[in-house]
Amino acid sequence: MTSEYEKVKQDFLSGRIKGCRSYFEKNHYYLEAGYCCIILDKLDKAEEFFKKVQDIDIRARWALVLIQMLRGDIKYFPTYFEVRNFLEIDLSILILYCKGAYVERVIKFADFMAYYNPETYKFLGRVFWANNLMSAAMFFLRRAKDKFYQDPELHYLLAYIYYIDKNIEMCKKYLASCLAILPEYNPAKKLAAKVNL
Repeated sequence: MTSEYEKVKQDFLSGRIKGCRSYFEKNHYYLEAGYCCIILDKLDKAEEFFKKVQDIDIRARWALVLIQMLRGDIKYFPTYFEVRNFLEIDLSILILYCKGAYVERVIKFADFMAYYNPETYKFLGRVFWANNLMSAAMFFLRRAKDKFYQDPELHYLLAYIYYIDKNIEMCKKYLASCLAILPEYNPAKKLAAKVNL
């Protein structure tokens, strides 16, 4: 049986925000209430919620960095693990709620975040790929490839984008690179079978 908290959380993560903030705030789920406030353009209130739990919830500390990126004024620095664990999730939430201006503000800090986690470009490319924003995905995945050429997932993601664009020649090129690095990479093997590689 699903708890009320899980139901409300699923509503929020599915783009149905109505009633979520009041439920989270009333029940002292301050991290979740803070994310609702971001979507509602109440950054001061979001920051207030995150500060209440920053000492007991590592995601709240990251959320304070996110707020600063949204404001364009960084005072805290993200950790390697914060970028790895939360950047893609948060950008997906912003994309889900059509917060394009916020997404743009976050990606302006790509180089800044990459200083703390060099895989930042891959994470950005992957989140755009997952949300079917292929030109943005391609931009960041190419940047990631310049830093982590030996990452098989990068080559696979690029191959997949070329496959979607019906550029089978380039698709095969990146699949071959992926499989040369990791011959048993299953998603690449499946795509290779589709394109007769």
